[in-house]
Amino acid sequence: MNRNIYALLVGIDEYLSVPSLQGCVNDITAIKEYLEGRVDTDGYQLHVHTLLNKDATRQAVIDGFRQHLCQAGSEDVAFFYYAGHGSQAEAPEEFWTIEPDRLNETLVCYDSRSPGGWDLADKELGKLIAETACICVMLLNPPQKKIAN
Repeated sequence: MNRNIYALLVGIDEYLSVPSLQGCVNDITAIKEYLEGRVDTDGYQLHVHTLLNKDATRQAVIDGFRQHLCQAGSEDVAFFYYAGHGSQAEAPEEFWTIEPDRLNETLVCYDSRSPGGWDLADKELGKLIAETACICVMLLNPPQKKIAN
């Protein structure tokens, strides 16, 4: 029986409303090549979904979790890799007991800072991970540059 590895790879160098980065798309290319070269095809089937630059919208990342990573079964692996801006946002009061600094950590998606847009908060990411209901390996690349709200 083959086991599956479902990988969601997100890399953003170019944003709508925040400074561009260099190297995030290259990071995704490198991790994809690494996975393709290291996965034992006799025991695992690799399923990669890649979101780069303008394709890495907030909704596309959420959909990537719900439509791609959620395909993983109990014997499979779900893998998420993000390369791009990270930030912080004021946490709602109900989270202050678990956020002593009263700030949520966030991923800045391609369209996060456009009118009506917002970042993907750590609490939302936690919910998306829980929804996968499978073995999850989280690997978040440290943000290239912290940006202010």
